[in-house]
Amino acid sequence: MNNELSRIGIIDIGSNSIRLVIYETTPEGGYRIIKESKYSARLSEKITKEGRLERESLETIVPVLLQFKMVCRVYSVTRIRVGATAAIRNAANSEEITAFLSDAAGMEIEIISGQQEAYFGFLGVINAFDVDDGFVIDIGGGSTEITLFQNRSYRHSISFPFGAVNTNVTFGNGGNWSGEQVRKLEAFVREHLEDCEWLHTGKGLPLYGLGGTLRTLGKIDQKGRKYSLPNSHGYIMYSDTIREFMETLPAMSYDKRKNLDGLSKSRADIIVSGLVIFHTVYQYIGAGQTVISGEGLREGMLHDLLEPAHPVRASALEYSLGTLRRLNNEASADFLNDVHKIAQSLYRALKVDGDAKEQEMLIYVSVMLYRLGANINYYQSKRHTRYWLMNSPIRGLTHRQLVLCSLIASYSTKSRKQKLSTEHKDILLASDEEWIHKLGSLVQLSAALDNNETGIRQQINPRLKGGSLDIEILGNQRSLLKLEEIDEALKVFRNSWGLKVKLEHISSSQHS
Repeated sequence: MNNELSRIGIIDIGSNSIRLVIYETTPEGGYRIIKESKYSARLSEKITKEGRLERESLETIVPVLLQFKMVCRVYSVTRIRVGATAAIRNAANSEEITAFLSDAAGMEIEIISGQQEAYFGFLGVINAFDVDDGFVIDIGGGSTEITLFQNRSYRHSISFPFGAVNTNVTFGNGGNWSGEQVRKLEAFVREHLEDCEWLHTGKGLPLYGLGGTLRTLGKIDQKGRKYSLPNSHGYIMYSDTIREFMETLPAMSYDKRKNLDGLSKSRADIIVSGLVIFHTVYQYIGAGQTVISGEGLREGMLHDLLEPAHPVRASALEYSLGTLRRLNNEASADFLNDVHKIAQSLYRALKVDGDAKEQEMLIYVSVMLYRLGANINYYQSKRHTRYWLMNSPIRGLTHRQLVLCSLIASYSTKSRKQKLSTEHKDILLASDEEWIHKLGSLVQLSAALDNNETGIRQQINPRLKGGSLDIEILGNQRSLLKLEEIDEALKVFRNSWGLKVKLEHISSSQHS
């Protein structure tokens, strides 16, 4: 392991499951997941009528925590943070529980308050999306947190002592729901929401969803639509989809629901209670859409541990790219920055129509990551780059932008003869095919023109004159090693842009 990297274990003792995630972290606060283990405990179901979690219910948890500790030892984890949420927090004997578990497992266990849980969920979301304003909902087994954020800052939050597991026990009938039961749970949730005036202050804002209920609904929707990018994070569900779930899932019998594609058998009973809570909140706040977040409580606990004074990043995209470059050091920063400068100068010289801000962002991301595939196989790097980016944890991009970046970054001379958007036509716009070729060939030409890695310093000055792009290359030497690469890239570029391109090499002494 790189000596600059360290490993941190986050253990989340939730109401439905207990989970360990091991993160490899960089000195800058970046991270990647290297191990995850999960145990389904359903603690919310074990709360007695007196509101206690008795010792016999906890005895089954101790071996799980001890095995998590062993996994951390095997993975050379240097710090472990253990947080207990709703089931233990809301128990009448919560302090007794944490004292017993801390002693038995030999790890300090902290009770995460409802407000902390909401805040950590917010940190997970805000560092995974480039969004200024919105709501966050985290539906756990025994609690539901709702947060409002504005200008990338935490504003308000509320934690309710009900979630998918304990409401299923109270309102569900072994997972078989009647219309009356659904209405009773809706009324119960609405009654609690009415205590918060700020829930009415963000009508139309997106609602970012955390927890197993939202991830599962997203998976079911993706399976039903045959969605071409099987990523949960960043997947958007609109009002008509959510309404359709409300019409179909509660009406299904538990046995039929167990066989639903995308729904695990262990969640077939509690998916309805989670859905009813979610739908009631969605309607109450007047949300415009729901965006599923793959990062939440555990990532928030990690951000808080790594950067307690400044846990919110200015840009999720820049933060994500910086982490990827640090953990996949396949090209020098100087080289990538030089290629980006050339790409930027070419793009701006072309004076193209369209969304310039988005196109420049697509160029930037594609340049910064176009060599990632070389980590797997240098000679097949384009193919591996495409797959890697399509399945990568790049935060701050929509699914459409992620697909575009993967196709632009992996563009090659063979790409010009292919219709690249076909496989993802459910995600891409009709106009995107043309831009994949234009921006892909531009990135490829920029990389060919750069001589940073040959040690030859030069300056590229492009100018558009009518239907021709004149590129002046100013330098002391002409790079003989890249002539073939430039020639191939120029052919594709001319074809994609429908332009004549004229290259002119000028020595520095001649220019002065």
